[in-house]
Amino acid sequence: MIHLICPNPALDRTILVEKIEKNIPIRPVEVRDYPGGKGFNVAYALKENGITDVRIHTILGGRIGQYIQDLNEERGNHLSFIEVPKTTRTCSIFVEKTTGDVELYYEKGLELSQELFAQFNHQLEESLEDGDWVVFSGSLMKGMPDDYIAHFINEHPQVKVVVDTSGPALQAAYNTHPTLIKINNEELKELYPELDEQSPAAILEILKEKTPHENLIITMGAKGSLAKIGRRFFSIQSPKIQARNPIASGDFYLGLLVKGLCQGDAPQDYLRAASAFSTANCLNDFPEVKEEDFQRILAEVELSEL
Repeated sequence: MIHLICPNPALDRTILVEKIEKNIPIRPVEVRDYPGGKGFNVAYALKENGITDVRIHTILGGRIGQYIQDLNEERGNHLSFIEVPKTTRTCSIFVEKTTGDVELYYEKGLELSQELFAQFNHQLEESLEDGDWVVFSGSLMKGMPDDYIAHFINEHPQVKVVVDTSGPALQAAYNTHPTLIKINNEELKELYPELDEQSPAAILEILKEKTPHENLIITMGAKGSLAKIGRRFFSIQSPKIQARNPIASGDFYLGLLVKGLCQGDAPQDYLRAASAFSTANCLNDFPEVKEEDFQRILAEVELSEL
């Protein structure tokens, strides 16, 4: 089972407009609602690539919370949630057709009380079995201690933990032994302040000489990605595209990495697939991947072993 940790979800409403203008009514071209939060995005990538043994752990409330449950049921994901009185937030993503610009309006999320945090953590721990995977993606929810992921890793050596976070939570988790860390070049600089984060050569040197972890992925935006998988090192570069809406691409990348590691696939295969799937998402106005785009880009991804 793959467990996706998503305690701070949202209704993601993507609104496609011709042009964003001020002080006049704007009539959307199209509006679509999605169960939002990084865990839900990772679940989409897994499901679209044939992985169904997935459970999302979250906290939901009010009519929006019920709506997210309905949307998730349509997607067929298993859901474990704690119900709270406060209505789950809505995040609005405006995509402007004429320019491709994206504007984000994210409502404030729920703040965890100690009691609610303990309840959430207990529900998660009760669902774990030896050999399961647990994926922490995104910033920790307000109310979670900075060392929550690190503590979880140390307390549950029987499960495999994937970490995609930043700030103090990343600092703490980095000093433990997760199965995979996936971060960007700026987040790597948080760990190694002397790093020139714009230099792929400098990042590769960090991977080869300083990082203690077996599996570490560094994304570098337009410069592609660098990966340390065991004792092997890779450079991955997707073809250049005209991006429309990049929302959720990082989560889709993570989903394909988790799929490949879970199945024991060859690293060159899942690294190429992750890069292609996340890039294909950027071609659309909405967070989704068309199979024909994925296959075309997959054939164009450049991967080399270093």
